[in-house]
Amino acid sequence: MSAGRLPRLPAWLWLLLPALALWPVWLWSLRRMSDGSDDPYGVVALAMLLLCLWREREHVGATPRPAWLLASLALSGLAIAAGESVPALARGVLAVLAVLGAALALRRPRQPALAWLGLGLLALPILSSLQFFAGYPLRLITAEASVWLLRGLGLAVERQGSTLDVGGQLVMVDAPCSGIHMAWVAYFCAFASAAWLRLGDVHLMRRLPLLGVLVLAGNSLRNTLLVLQETGQSGWPDWMHEATGLAVFVAVCALVLRVVSAGAQATGPGLPVAVSRALAPGWQWSAVGVFVALGLCSTLTRPLPSETAVPVFVEWPQRFEGSLLRPLALSAVEQRFVAEFPGAIARFSAGPRAVTLRHVTAATRKLHPAADCFRGLGYRIDAIGLRQRPAAAGLQRCFVASGKGPALSVCEYIEDAAGRSFSDHSAWYWAAIAGASPGPWRAVTVAEAL
Repeated sequence: MSAGRLPRLPAWLWLLLPALALWPVWLWSLRRMSDGSDDPYGVVALAMLLLCLWREREHVGATPRPAWLLASLALSGLAIAAGESVPALARGVLAVLAVLGAALALRRPRQPALAWLGLGLLALPILSSLQFFAGYPLRLITAEASVWLLRGLGLAVERQGSTLDVGGQLVMVDAPCSGIHMAWVAYFCAFASAAWLRLGDVHLMRRLPLLGVLVLAGNSLRNTLLVLQETGQSGWPDWMHEATGLAVFVAVCALVLRVVSAGAQATGPGLPVAVSRALAPGWQWSAVGVFVALGLCSTLTRPLPSETAVPVFVEWPQRFEGSLLRPLALSAVEQRFVAEFPGAIARFSAGPRAVTLRHVTAATRKLHPAADCFRGLGYRIDAIGLRQRPAAAGLQRCFVASGKGPALSVCEYIEDAAGRSFSDHSAWYWAAIAGASPGPWRAVTVAEAL
Protein backbone atom coordinates (compact mmCIF):
# COMPACT_ATOMS: atom_id res chain seq x y z
CA MET A 1 0.00 0.00 0.00
CA SER A 2 1.49 3.38 -0.97
CA ALA A 3 1.95 6.18 1.53
CA GLY A 4 -0.82 8.16 -0.11
CA ARG A 5 -3.30 5.30 0.36
CA LEU A 6 -2.50 4.65 4.03
CA PRO A 7 -5.62 4.93 6.22
CA ARG A 8 -5.95 7.96 8.47
CA LEU A 9 -5.74 7.24 12.17
CA PRO A 10 -8.57 8.08 14.61
CA ALA A 11 -8.13 11.20 16.71
CA TRP A 12 -8.38 9.37 20.07
CA LEU A 13 -5.29 7.33 19.20
CA TRP A 14 -3.07 10.43 19.47
CA LEU A 15 -4.02 10.85 23.12
CA LEU A 16 -3.62 7.17 23.84
CA LEU A 17 -0.13 6.83 22.30
CA PRO A 18 1.79 9.19 24.65
CA ALA A 19 -0.26 7.94 27.61
CA LEU A 20 0.80 4.34 26.92
CA ALA A 21 4.40 5.28 26.14
CA LEU A 22 4.72 6.98 29.53
CA TRP A 23 3.19 4.17 31.59
CA PRO A 24 6.00 4.13 34.23
CA VAL A 25 5.09 7.69 35.23
CA TRP A 26 1.44 6.83 35.71
CA LEU A 27 2.41 3.70 37.68
CA TRP A 28 4.54 5.83 40.01
CA SER A 29 1.69 8.30 40.39
CA LEU A 30 -0.74 5.51 41.28
CA ARG A 31 1.62 4.05 43.85
CA ARG A 32 2.28 7.45 45.37
CA MET A 33 -1.43 8.17 45.79
CA SER A 34 -2.20 4.73 47.21
CA ASP A 35 0.65 4.29 49.72
CA GLY A 36 -0.70 6.84 52.19
CA SER A 37 2.10 9.38 51.69
CA ASP A 38 -0.07 11.68 49.54
CA ASP A 39 -3.78 12.46 49.44
CA PRO A 40 -5.42 10.80 46.40
CA TYR A 41 -7.15 13.99 45.25
CA GLY A 42 -5.52 13.63 41.84
CA VAL A 43 -7.98 10.88 40.93
CA VAL A 44 -10.79 13.47 40.97
CA ALA A 45 -8.85 15.84 38.69
CA LEU A 46 -8.00 13.00 36.30
CA ALA A 47 -11.63 11.89 36.13
CA MET A 48 -12.74 15.44 35.38
CA LEU A 49 -10.09 15.85 32.68
CA LEU A 50 -11.12 12.61 30.99
CA LEU A 51 -14.77 13.63 31.16
CA CYS A 52 -14.04 17.00 29.54
CA LEU A 53 -11.92 15.43 26.78
CA TRP A 54 -14.64 12.84 26.12
CA ARG A 55 -17.16 15.66 25.86
CA GLU A 56 -14.96 17.31 23.21
CA ARG A 57 -14.53 14.16 21.12
CA GLU A 58 -16.95 15.42 18.44
CA HIS A 59 -15.23 18.79 18.16
CA VAL A 60 -11.54 18.07 17.64
CA GLY A 61 -9.52 18.13 14.46
CA ALA A 62 -9.50 15.03 12.28
CA THR A 63 -5.71 14.86 12.00
CA PRO A 64 -2.94 16.19 14.26
CA ARG A 65 -0.98 19.32 13.45
CA PRO A 66 2.76 18.76 13.06
CA ALA A 67 4.14 21.32 15.50
CA TRP A 68 2.19 20.13 18.55
CA LEU A 69 2.68 16.46 17.67
CA LEU A 70 6.43 16.98 17.49
CA ALA A 71 6.28 18.75 20.85
CA SER A 72 4.44 15.76 22.31
CA LEU A 73 7.05 13.38 20.92
CA ALA A 74 9.91 15.49 22.26
CA LEU A 75 8.40 15.79 25.74
CA SER A 76 7.67 12.04 25.85
CA GLY A 77 11.24 11.27 24.85
CA LEU A 78 12.60 13.70 27.45
CA ALA A 79 10.47 12.18 30.23
CA ILE A 80 11.66 8.68 29.33
CA ALA A 81 15.32 9.60 28.79
CA ALA A 82 15.47 11.50 32.09
CA GLY A 83 14.87 8.26 33.99
CA GLU A 84 15.88 8.38 37.64
CA SER A 85 18.21 11.34 37.07
CA VAL A 86 15.39 13.82 37.74
CA PRO A 87 12.75 13.79 40.50
CA ALA A 88 9.74 11.61 39.75
CA LEU A 89 7.37 14.56 40.10
CA ALA A 90 9.32 16.48 37.43
CA ARG A 91 8.93 13.50 35.09
CA GLY A 92 5.23 13.57 35.89
CA VAL A 93 5.01 17.19 34.78
CA LEU A 94 6.81 16.34 31.52
CA ALA A 95 4.41 13.43 30.95
CA VAL A 96 1.35 15.63 31.48
CA LEU A 97 2.77 18.20 29.05
CA ALA A 98 3.40 15.43 26.50
CA VAL A 99 -0.21 14.23 26.62
CA LEU A 100 -1.44 17.82 26.52
CA GLY A 101 0.72 18.41 23.43
CA ALA A 102 -1.10 15.58 21.70
CA ALA A 103 -4.43 17.11 22.73
CA LEU A 104 -3.39 20.52 21.38
CA ALA A 105 -2.39 18.88 18.11
CA LEU A 106 -6.09 18.11 17.64
CA ARG A 107 -7.46 21.20 19.39
CA ARG A 108 -9.69 23.68 17.64
CA PRO A 109 -9.44 27.41 18.35
CA ARG A 110 -10.93 28.63 21.64
CA GLN A 111 -11.01 25.21 23.25
CA PRO A 112 -9.72 25.47 26.87
CA ALA A 113 -6.06 24.47 26.67
CA LEU A 114 -5.09 26.18 29.96
CA ALA A 115 -7.93 24.49 31.85
CA TRP A 116 -6.88 21.09 30.47
CA LEU A 117 -3.30 21.74 31.53
CA GLY A 118 -4.40 22.75 35.03
CA LEU A 119 -6.45 19.60 35.50
CA GLY A 120 -3.58 17.47 34.21
CA LEU A 121 -1.12 18.96 36.71
CA LEU A 122 -3.61 18.61 39.56
CA ALA A 123 -3.97 14.92 38.65
CA LEU A 124 -0.37 14.37 39.78
CA PRO A 125 0.41 13.54 43.45
CA ILE A 126 1.64 17.02 44.34
CA LEU A 127 0.06 17.73 47.72
CA SER A 128 2.78 16.32 49.99
CA SER A 129 5.53 18.07 48.02
CA LEU A 130 3.63 21.37 48.11
CA GLN A 131 3.09 20.92 51.84
CA PHE A 132 6.82 20.36 52.44
CA PHE A 133 8.18 23.16 50.26
CA ALA A 134 5.40 25.77 50.34
CA GLY A 135 3.56 24.80 53.51
CA TYR A 136 5.71 26.70 55.99
CA PRO A 137 5.86 30.01 54.05
CA LEU A 138 2.08 29.87 53.62
CA ARG A 139 1.63 29.14 57.32
CA LEU A 140 3.75 32.20 58.15
CA ILE A 141 1.51 34.36 55.98
CA THR A 142 -1.62 32.84 57.51
CA ALA A 143 -0.30 33.27 61.06
CA GLU A 144 0.69 36.91 60.45
CA ALA A 145 -2.71 37.71 58.95
CA SER A 146 -4.41 36.05 61.92
CA VAL A 147 -2.30 38.13 64.32
CA TRP A 148 -3.63 41.36 62.84
CA LEU A 149 -7.21 40.10 62.76
CA LEU A 150 -7.06 38.92 66.37
CA ARG A 151 -5.44 42.15 67.52
CA GLY A 152 -8.26 44.00 65.79
CA LEU A 153 -10.62 42.09 68.10
CA GLY A 154 -8.68 43.34 71.12
CA LEU A 155 -6.66 40.21 71.90
CA ALA A 156 -3.00 40.17 72.93
CA VAL A 157 -1.34 37.98 70.30
CA GLU A 158 2.30 37.30 69.44
CA ARG A 159 3.63 35.15 66.63
CA GLN A 160 6.49 32.71 67.19
CA GLY A 161 7.25 31.32 63.76
CA SER A 162 4.04 29.63 62.69
CA THR A 163 2.76 29.36 66.29
CA LEU A 164 0.49 31.95 67.90
CA ASP A 165 0.75 32.93 71.56
CA VAL A 166 -2.74 34.09 72.51
CA GLY A 167 -2.72 35.28 76.11
CA GLY A 168 -0.22 32.62 77.12
CA GLN A 169 -1.88 29.82 75.13
CA LEU A 170 0.12 28.35 72.25
CA VAL A 171 -1.88 27.55 69.12
CA MET A 172 -0.07 25.78 66.28
CA VAL A 173 -0.77 26.84 62.70
CA ASP A 174 -0.10 23.33 61.43
CA ALA A 175 -0.09 21.71 57.98
CA PRO A 176 -3.90 21.66 57.48
CA CYS A 177 -3.91 25.41 58.20
CA SER A 178 -1.42 26.23 55.44
CA GLY A 179 -4.21 26.43 52.87
CA ILE A 180 -2.60 23.91 50.50
CA HIS A 181 -5.71 21.73 50.41
CA MET A 182 -7.98 24.74 50.05
CA ALA A 183 -5.84 26.02 47.18
CA TRP A 184 -5.97 22.62 45.46
CA VAL A 185 -9.76 22.46 45.66
CA ALA A 186 -10.15 26.11 44.63
CA TYR A 187 -7.99 25.72 41.53
CA PHE A 188 -9.66 22.43 40.72
CA CYS A 189 -13.03 24.22 40.77
CA ALA A 190 -11.58 26.94 38.53
CA PHE A 191 -10.04 24.59 35.96
CA ALA A 192 -12.98 22.18 35.95
CA SER A 193 -15.55 24.94 35.41
CA ALA A 194 -13.37 26.61 32.76
CA ALA A 195 -12.97 23.32 30.89
CA TRP A 196 -16.66 22.51 31.06
CA LEU A 197 -17.75 26.00 29.98
CA ARG A 198 -15.03 26.12 27.30
CA LEU A 199 -13.69 29.39 28.69
CA GLY A 200 -10.90 31.07 26.77
CA ASP A 201 -7.36 30.82 28.06
CA VAL A 202 -6.97 34.61 28.35
CA HIS A 203 -10.19 34.84 30.35
CA LEU A 204 -8.93 32.21 32.82
CA MET A 205 -5.38 33.54 32.99
CA ARG A 206 -6.58 36.98 34.07
CA ARG A 207 -8.49 35.47 36.98
CA LEU A 208 -5.87 33.08 38.36
CA PRO A 209 -4.09 35.73 40.53
CA LEU A 210 -7.41 36.76 42.07
CA LEU A 211 -8.08 33.14 42.97
CA GLY A 212 -4.83 33.07 44.97
CA VAL A 213 -5.91 36.17 46.88
CA LEU A 214 -9.28 34.58 47.66
CA VAL A 215 -7.59 31.43 48.99
CA LEU A 216 -5.18 33.40 51.20
CA ALA A 217 -7.98 35.58 52.57
CA GLY A 218 -10.29 32.64 53.18
CA ASN A 219 -7.58 30.58 54.85
CA SER A 220 -6.60 33.49 57.11
CA LEU A 221 -10.23 33.98 58.13
CA ARG A 222 -10.67 30.27 58.80
CA ASN A 223 -7.51 30.12 60.90
CA THR A 224 -8.56 33.17 62.91
CA LEU A 225 -11.96 31.70 63.71
CA LEU A 226 -10.39 28.40 64.72
CA VAL A 227 -7.88 30.15 66.98
CA LEU A 228 -10.76 31.93 68.72
CA GLN A 229 -12.39 28.58 69.30
CA GLU A 230 -9.18 26.79 70.40
CA THR A 231 -8.47 29.48 73.02
CA GLY A 232 -12.04 29.55 74.30
CA GLN A 233 -12.66 33.12 73.14
CA SER A 234 -15.67 32.26 71.00
CA GLY A 235 -17.58 30.03 73.40
CA TRP A 236 -18.61 27.75 70.52
CA PRO A 237 -19.18 24.01 71.02
CA ASP A 238 -16.55 21.53 69.83
CA TRP A 239 -18.49 20.53 66.73
CA MET A 240 -18.17 24.08 65.43
CA HIS A 241 -14.46 23.46 64.76
CA GLU A 242 -15.20 21.29 61.73
CA ALA A 243 -18.30 23.27 60.78
CA THR A 244 -16.38 26.56 60.71
CA GLY A 245 -13.64 25.19 58.49
CA LEU A 246 -16.16 23.61 56.15
CA ALA A 247 -18.26 26.78 55.89
CA VAL A 248 -15.25 28.93 54.92
CA PHE A 249 -14.08 26.23 52.52
CA VAL A 250 -17.43 26.15 50.73
CA ALA A 251 -17.63 29.96 50.64
CA VAL A 252 -14.19 30.24 49.00
CA CYS A 253 -15.07 27.63 46.38
CA ALA A 254 -18.36 29.40 45.62
CA LEU A 255 -16.52 32.70 45.12
CA VAL A 256 -13.99 30.97 42.86
CA LEU A 257 -16.78 29.60 40.66
CA ARG A 258 -18.42 33.03 40.57
CA VAL A 259 -15.18 34.78 39.58
CA VAL A 260 -14.26 32.27 36.89
CA SER A 261 -17.67 32.13 35.24
CA ALA A 262 -18.45 35.87 35.49
CA GLY A 263 -19.09 37.30 32.04
CA ALA A 264 -17.97 34.13 30.30
CA GLN A 265 -19.74 32.78 27.25
CA ALA A 266 -19.55 29.07 26.53
CA THR A 267 -18.25 28.28 23.11
CA GLY A 268 -20.72 26.30 21.05
CA PRO A 269 -19.95 23.03 19.33
CA GLY A 270 -19.46 24.60 15.92
CA LEU A 271 -15.85 25.59 16.49
CA PRO A 272 -13.81 26.42 13.41
CA VAL A 273 -10.99 24.11 12.56
CA ALA A 274 -7.58 25.74 12.89
CA VAL A 275 -5.96 26.69 9.64
CA SER A 276 -2.90 24.50 9.69
CA ARG A 277 -1.38 21.87 7.47
CA ALA A 278 -2.23 18.42 8.86
CA LEU A 279 0.18 15.51 8.74
CA ALA A 280 -0.05 13.22 5.76
CA PRO A 281 -0.99 9.60 6.57
CA GLY A 282 2.55 8.38 5.96
CA TRP A 283 3.97 10.81 8.51
CA GLN A 284 1.21 9.90 10.94
CA TRP A 285 2.21 6.24 10.82
CA SER A 286 5.83 7.26 11.32
CA ALA A 287 4.82 9.17 14.44
CA VAL A 288 2.98 6.09 15.68
CA GLY A 289 6.19 4.10 15.22
CA VAL A 290 8.14 6.62 17.29
CA PHE A 291 5.58 6.49 20.12
CA VAL A 292 5.72 2.67 20.07
CA ALA A 293 9.52 2.80 20.21
CA LEU A 294 9.33 5.17 23.19
CA GLY A 295 6.95 2.79 24.91
CA LEU A 296 9.40 -0.07 24.37
CA CYS A 297 12.19 2.10 25.79
CA SER A 298 10.05 2.62 28.88
CA THR A 299 9.75 -1.15 29.22
CA LEU A 300 13.43 -1.86 28.67
CA THR A 301 14.87 1.05 30.62
CA ARG A 302 16.09 0.12 34.07
CA PRO A 303 16.46 2.59 36.93
CA LEU A 304 19.86 4.18 37.20
CA PRO A 305 22.01 2.45 39.79
CA SER A 306 21.65 4.19 43.12
CA GLU A 307 24.72 5.85 44.44
CA THR A 308 26.07 4.09 47.48
CA ALA A 309 25.60 6.34 50.45
CA VAL A 310 28.89 7.41 51.98
CA PRO A 311 29.11 5.86 55.47
CA VAL A 312 28.82 8.54 58.15
CA PHE A 313 30.35 7.79 61.51
CA VAL A 314 28.14 9.11 64.28
CA GLU A 315 28.85 8.84 67.97
CA TRP A 316 25.32 8.27 69.20
CA PRO A 317 24.50 9.34 72.76
CA GLN A 318 24.39 6.68 75.48
CA ARG A 319 21.48 8.19 77.36
CA PHE A 320 18.29 10.01 76.38
CA GLU A 321 16.36 12.13 78.86
CA GLY A 322 17.90 10.18 81.74
CA SER A 323 17.29 6.70 80.28
CA LEU A 324 19.96 4.33 78.96
CA LEU A 325 19.79 3.84 75.19
CA ARG A 326 19.91 0.25 73.95
CA PRO A 327 20.43 -0.30 70.18
CA LEU A 328 17.57 -1.89 68.20
CA ALA A 329 17.22 -3.03 64.61
CA LEU A 330 15.60 -0.52 62.28
CA SER A 331 11.84 -0.96 62.02
CA ALA A 332 9.73 -0.76 58.87
CA VAL A 333 9.26 2.95 59.52
CA GLU A 334 12.98 3.71 59.54
CA GLN A 335 13.69 1.37 56.61
CA ARG A 336 11.72 3.76 54.37
CA PHE A 337 14.47 6.37 54.73
CA VAL A 338 17.73 4.40 54.74
CA ALA A 339 18.46 4.45 50.99
CA GLU A 340 20.65 7.41 50.04
CA PHE A 341 19.76 9.26 53.24
CA PRO A 342 22.22 12.15 53.74
CA GLY A 343 23.46 11.05 57.13
CA ALA A 344 22.75 8.12 59.41
CA ILE A 345 19.78 6.54 61.20
CA ALA A 346 19.73 4.54 64.42
CA ARG A 347 17.00 3.15 66.64
CA PHE A 348 17.13 2.58 70.39
CA SER A 349 14.99 1.59 73.32
CA ALA A 350 14.86 3.88 76.33
CA GLY A 351 12.79 2.05 78.89
CA PRO A 352 9.25 1.73 77.46
CA ARG A 353 10.01 4.18 74.66
CA ALA A 354 11.39 3.60 71.16
CA VAL A 355 13.75 6.41 70.14
CA THR A 356 14.75 6.97 66.52
CA LEU A 357 17.69 9.31 65.89
CA ARG A 358 18.50 10.62 62.45
CA HIS A 359 21.81 12.40 61.92
CA VAL A 360 21.31 14.78 58.98
CA THR A 361 24.19 16.40 57.12
CA ALA A 362 22.26 18.46 54.54
CA ALA A 363 18.86 20.05 54.04
CA THR A 364 16.85 17.35 52.35
CA ARG A 365 13.32 16.39 51.34
CA LYS A 366 14.14 12.87 52.57
CA LEU A 367 13.70 13.98 56.18
CA HIS A 368 9.97 13.25 56.24
CA PRO A 369 7.70 14.04 59.20
CA ALA A 370 7.01 10.96 61.30
CA ALA A 371 3.26 11.39 60.75
CA ASP A 372 3.77 10.77 57.01
CA CYS A 373 5.65 7.55 57.74
CA PHE A 374 2.95 6.25 60.06
CA ARG A 375 0.21 7.15 57.57
CA GLY A 376 2.11 5.27 54.90
CA LEU A 377 2.13 2.21 57.16
CA GLY A 378 -1.63 2.36 57.66
CA TYR A 379 -1.92 4.24 60.95
CA ARG A 380 -4.52 6.89 61.66
CA ILE A 381 -3.11 10.17 62.98
CA ASP A 382 -5.02 12.12 65.63
CA ALA A 383 -4.51 14.65 68.43
CA ILE A 384 -1.75 16.63 66.69
CA GLY A 385 -0.35 19.37 68.92
CA LEU A 386 2.71 21.06 70.38
CA ARG A 387 4.37 20.14 73.68
CA GLN A 388 7.31 21.54 75.56
CA ARG A 389 10.39 19.36 75.32
CA PRO A 390 11.20 17.73 78.69
CA ALA A 391 14.02 19.55 80.47
CA ALA A 392 14.93 21.53 77.33
CA ALA A 393 14.05 24.73 75.57
CA GLY A 394 11.91 24.41 72.48
CA LEU A 395 8.79 22.65 71.33
CA GLN A 396 8.11 19.22 69.88
CA ARG A 397 5.25 18.07 67.64
CA CYS A 398 3.22 15.20 69.04
CA PHE A 399 0.39 13.02 67.78
CA VAL A 400 -1.38 9.74 68.45
CA ALA A 401 -0.96 6.93 65.89
CA SER A 402 -3.63 4.23 66.06
CA GLY A 403 -5.29 1.57 63.95
CA LYS A 404 -2.53 -1.08 63.89
CA GLY A 405 -1.90 -2.72 67.23
CA PRO A 406 -1.59 -0.61 70.38
CA ALA A 407 -2.05 3.13 69.97
CA LEU A 408 1.22 5.05 70.07
CA SER A 409 2.05 8.47 71.43
CA VAL A 410 4.67 9.91 69.08
CA CYS A 411 6.68 13.12 69.53
CA GLU A 412 9.36 14.53 67.23
CA TYR A 413 11.65 17.50 66.85
CA ILE A 414 14.81 18.54 64.99
CA GLU A 415 17.77 20.10 66.80
CA ASP A 416 20.59 21.92 65.04
CA ALA A 417 24.24 22.32 66.01
CA ALA A 418 23.46 25.54 67.89
CA GLY A 419 20.81 23.86 70.03
CA ARG A 420 17.82 25.44 68.28
CA SER A 421 14.78 23.20 68.13
CA PHE A 422 12.28 22.82 65.26
CA SER A 423 8.88 21.16 65.58
CA ASP A 424 8.09 21.62 61.89
CA HIS A 425 10.08 19.94 59.11
CA SER A 426 9.23 22.56 56.51
CA ALA A 427 10.39 25.33 58.88
CA TRP A 428 13.65 23.46 59.48
CA TYR A 429 14.20 22.98 55.75
CA TRP A 430 13.83 26.68 54.95
CA ALA A 431 16.03 27.70 57.89
CA ALA A 432 18.72 25.23 56.78
CA ILE A 433 18.55 26.36 53.15
CA ALA A 434 18.77 30.03 54.18
CA GLY A 435 21.79 29.36 56.44
CA ALA A 436 19.87 30.40 59.56
CA SER A 437 20.28 26.95 61.12
CA PRO A 438 23.77 25.37 61.24
CA GLY A 439 24.23 21.65 60.73
CA PRO A 440 24.61 18.84 61.24
CA TRP A 441 21.14 18.27 62.62
CA ARG A 442 19.62 15.55 64.75
CA ALA A 443 15.99 14.55 64.18
CA VAL A 444 14.48 12.81 67.19
CA THR A 445 11.32 10.70 67.12
CA VAL A 446 10.03 9.13 70.34
CA ALA A 447 7.21 6.56 70.28
CA GLU A 448 5.55 5.03 73.33
CA ALA A 449 2.55 2.73 73.65
CA LEU A 450 -0.45 4.37 75.28
